[in-house]
Amino acid sequence: MMDWSKVAATLESHARAASDPLGEGLLDEGQRATLVELARRIRSGQRAALLADEVGMGKTRIAVALIEAVRRAGGRSAIVLPAGLGAQWQAELRRFDPDDRTLLPLRSYEGFINGFVEENDAEGSDRRKRSHREWLLDRRQQRELPVQGWAAEPILMISHSFATMRFPSRAEGPAGGWRRELLPNVARLVAGRRRNFMRDSFQQGEVGHVYASRRAARSIATTILQHDLPHDLAGDQKWLPSDEYRQKILPLIGYGLGQFDLVVVDEAHKARGTDSSLSRILGPVSWEGPDPFRLGMTATPVELDSQQWIDTLGRISGRDDGEDVAALGELLDWINGYVGTAQRLQIEELNDPLTSGFEASAARFRDGLRPYVLRRDKRHDPEFRAFQDCHGDYRNVRDLAVTPDSRGFTRDWLRRFCAAEALSLLPQDDPHIKRARLSVAQGYGFGMTTDDEAETPADAVEAQGPHSVWLDAFTREPADLYSHPAILAAARLIEDYAAKGEKVLVFGRFVKPMETLTRLLDAREMLRRLRDGQHWPASAVRKESIPAVRAASRDPDLMAPEGGIDEVNLMLAERYREWSSARSTELARLHREIEALAQDDATAALLVRFLQHGEGELHGDIAALLEALDTRRPNPVTPWTGTEMLAMFRALLSELAGEDEDESAETLHRLTAHLADYSGREGNFARMMSGSTAPQTRRLLQAAFNRPASWPMVLLAQSRVGREGLNLHEACRTVVLLHAEWNPGIVEQQIGRVDRKNSRWLRDLRLWQQGGCADDPPRIRIHPVVVSGTYDDHNWQVLKARWLELRAQLHGDVLPHVAGGPAPSPDKQALIDRIQRATPNFAPPGLEGKTGA
Repeated sequence: MMDWSKVAATLESHARAASDPLGEGLLDEGQRATLVELARRIRSGQRAALLADEVGMGKTRIAVALIEAVRRAGGRSAIVLPAGLGAQWQAELRRFDPDDRTLLPLRSYEGFINGFVEENDAEGSDRRKRSHREWLLDRRQQRELPVQGWAAEPILMISHSFATMRFPSRAEGPAGGWRRELLPNVARLVAGRRRNFMRDSFQQGEVGHVYASRRAARSIATTILQHDLPHDLAGDQKWLPSDEYRQKILPLIGYGLGQFDLVVVDEAHKARGTDSSLSRILGPVSWEGPDPFRLGMTATPVELDSQQWIDTLGRISGRDDGEDVAALGELLDWINGYVGTAQRLQIEELNDPLTSGFEASAARFRDGLRPYVLRRDKRHDPEFRAFQDCHGDYRNVRDLAVTPDSRGFTRDWLRRFCAAEALSLLPQDDPHIKRARLSVAQGYGFGMTTDDEAETPADAVEAQGPHSVWLDAFTREPADLYSHPAILAAARLIEDYAAKGEKVLVFGRFVKPMETLTRLLDAREMLRRLRDGQHWPASAVRKESIPAVRAASRDPDLMAPEGGIDEVNLMLAERYREWSSARSTELARLHREIEALAQDDATAALLVRFLQHGEGELHGDIAALLEALDTRRPNPVTPWTGTEMLAMFRALLSELAGEDEDESAETLHRLTAHLADYSGREGNFARMMSGSTAPQTRRLLQAAFNRPASWPMVLLAQSRVGREGLNLHEACRTVVLLHAEWNPGIVEQQIGRVDRKNSRWLRDLRLWQQGGCADDPPRIRIHPVVVSGTYDDHNWQVLKARWLELRAQLHGDVLPHVAGGPAPSPDKQALIDRIQRATPNFAPPGLEGKTGA
């Protein structure tokens, strides 16, 4: 049995140790108060909690403190999370335990089986065997596979999508090969029999997975027999449908992963369905101890529907099968009552009966959720609270309204928008026509086309018939997405910020308009640099960027060369040669200076080796090293000196070495990993992160975007990829919403990428305060791009109404229309004060009164 009293004591010691590295250095006042409350609830026997702190308040660090306390008590923890957040969790775990070696998230069934692979599993030539051993060693060094097996890992990260695995049956085609080996092997071993190995029944390359599957089966069967665990092994596995096979095998996988005392669910609001991958993981895959604790983490436990509170709370309470939620049913009435009363406050005249009704419904809402929920928001942070008391909201939401008066809004585009609106009002059955109002405004298609054909005009034949006068707007002229009014307006807004040295984060849903904006921004910046005699990191225009360069060349302010693409390429090639020659000369000079210092200095000798790689051409490692060291210089504009570079290099190595100063090989490995994050101005002015972006590239983009002096200056993130978990706040405080959302929870998550602890906005605020508070205070800026008068505009108005409802439930913001308005009468102010005092607050004790109300 897990000793939870020891866990509680460790949490309390973390909270008390103000001078300890686990105190002030890692945990702020609010985080420590949350740990004390978690400890109290653990001592009282509670084994579930929903940590619902607002985005950017440091939920992960609280969860890691709990995980570390469980580890110290000898327990095991599972972290169920979106796979892309693995590296960030690893970094947080190392803050509490520098020797932490937690693996990257387990993503697939093949990854699970690979955890049982051994060095001698490969068959064939010596070269094949050697390649297999090198692959296995590399996967273990990259912390993708365990050395001693999954069950030996004290902390295990599991991807949300892990349980989406499929197992094709013979009835569906191929029998699944090695993928169907685990279940029959476990069944025979539990029954005391063995399964014969018929090598000829497997394809080349499968044998290693078969061996690993049988090792996994031995481990699982032994676990079942030792602990007398429930199992369903009946049936002929060859003919079981994929879903039924998966249902039988998921608990076995859970036994193979080992028993967990703590399950942490990051982004616990996602995939709420009972048959979702996340629910499968928290159901059959999670083999929990006799006294387990579940911690859910989400900034948006509710987004669109009050029922989502019940779904989320049921999940962290262990009710993953959709059953036994009757105890939560009464909560739904209280939640709906509060939401309804809060909506009335925003549209009705305040009076005593309405205020009394709100007080009663708010009390029921608060008392019903308080046993489950812990939530801090910006009201509980002293810096945010002080700012809002003096200057109002620290966020500035300002629509970027695109109207017919906007620059670039041509007559052709006006005809297209008008046609889309008209077609939506006419009777018709064509789905292309029905979606025209949305697709034209948001730039992912031109009404009559599919997404993949978004730059192709519709067939003229379709323009005949009852709607021909409107369809003609889409067929007369090919629609050029690079001239779309919303994209041009967004580009100009972004460039205004970039010209001031500020970075901009852009969110969108549809890939094609995001790609268009990315290439257009790059093309415009390239022409601007050619015009101003500055360096551009390319010797020619890439083929896929030619349409963007041609579109950008139409802007007279950029003064594009008259010879078109050919002349642009000539200019780029000549300037790149000049730049490369100058950089080579600088490297040669630095090499000579540092070589003179390397006689009795091992660090200087190592730096010389780096510089030697670059003779004749700029080597990638040197470019990354110069970029990494540039961020440490007080004045990065002046030329490097050998002495200065050596001092910076020595400081970098010292930081990377930490306490392992004698482990030079490990330090060099850390240096290589560190430099991998630096691409500097060898990249693009604007970059895009979509679902097809590789995880490693996403990590590099995130690191580069967080460095003020490095490119990209603009990061365009597809909403489903970048809206949750990513830290993009260190150099940016401006968010552009290219496509309107329906879900306010998504928008909160998007803004939360820059609205976090230790953000660029907080640093700017402190500098503004130190400078005497001159001019207007800095704010986080949010710009939704809205084409006025279209369905896009309606979409944004609906979102704002839903946003108010969300903030009433999660932020206590039930009277947003009062702030900034005329001073109320004394009687009305008394009602407002009562409402503010009654607003639900789920902060831990000690912070409840610190709301600034």
